[in-house]
Amino acid sequence: MENIKVNISRYRYIECCELINSISEHNYAVIKGEPLSCLAYNSFNKRIASDIDILIDRNNLRFVCDKLQDLGYIQKISQRIDRILSLSNSHQTIPFKKKFKLFYNEIDINFDIFWGEYSGKRVGMDEFLSDTIEMDIYGVKVKTLPPLKAMIQLILHHYKDMNSLFLLATRKSIKYDMFKDIYYLLKNNLESISLDKLYSMSTKYEIMPYVYYVLHHTGLLFDDDNLSEYISAFKTPEGEKLLNCYGLNDSERREWRYDFKTRLETADLYDLIKDDLTPKDTEKIAVNKKVFLGE
Repeated sequence: MENIKVNISRYRYIECCELINSISEHNYAVIKGEPLSCLAYNSFNKRIASDIDILIDRNNLRFVCDKLQDLGYIQKISQRIDRILSLSNSHQTIPFKKKFKLFYNEIDINFDIFWGEYSGKRVGMDEFLSDTIEMDIYGVKVKTLPPLKAMIQLILHHYKDMNSLFLLATRKSIKYDMFKDIYYLLKNNLESISLDKLYSMSTKYEIMPYVYYVLHHTGLLFDDDNLSEYISAFKTPEGEKLLNCYGLNDSERREWRYDFKTRLETADLYDLIKDDLTPKDTEKIAVNKKVFLGE
C-alpha cells in the first residue's frame, strides 16, 4: 500500500512537469502536500494528499487556468456563475482534474492565503511568493515556500478549515494530523521559524489572533517547551476571544457547544453545529456545495 501511495504521488508530479515548467517564469509555490512533508518530516509521502495545490498571484490566474485547459484538465462547472462565485467568494478556483490510466490528477489553484470572508489587511501574493525555494520532488523541480512562510500559510489554512461553516458541514475539517503538521514543521525548523521571525511576520501581516488560535490548539495535543513559549508570546485578547468560537466573520461567528476533544474525535462535525445554523448559513453552505462539490 505504501509503494502504491508513493507511486501515485510520483506520477502526479511527473504529469505536472509540463505545467510547472510553463509557469516557472512567474511567482508561484507548490504548497502543502509533498513540500510540507519534506519540511515537516524530512521525507516525502509522510502526509496523505489527494491533489497538488499551487499558490499564485491573482494576476496570473488566467494564464495558469488557460495552460491547465490546454493540457487537458477540466473543471466541473455547471454554470458560469459558479466560476464567478468561486473567484469572488473564495481563495481558490474550482479544482482542475485530468484522468490518467490509473488515477485522476487534481490540481487546486490558490490565489490567496486568506479566506473569502476575510475583511482584514490583505497580503499581496506577488510579495509573499518573492522568496520561494527550489525543491526536487520525484525528479521534478518546483518552487515552494520557505519554512517561515510555509508556517504562515499552513496556520491560516488550518484556521479556515476549523472555522468555515461550509467545511464543518461537509467534511472532517478538524483532525489530529493538522496539528501534527504544525508541530513538526515548527520542531524541525526552529531556526528558520524562530519566535522572533514568526512574531515579526505575523505582526506585519496582522494575523496574530489566528496564529495564537492554531498554536493554542496544537499545544493541547503536544506538550513541548518551545511550543509553549510561542503560545505565550502570541497570546492576545483578540486571540483568546476566538478560542471557543467558529465562523469566519463576525456575522456568522458563534460559540461552540462542545469542547475541543469532542470536536477532534467526532466523525460528524455537522452534527455539532446544525442546530445553531441560521437559514442564511444553510443557504451559504448549499451554494458552496453546488459550486465546489457539484451538488
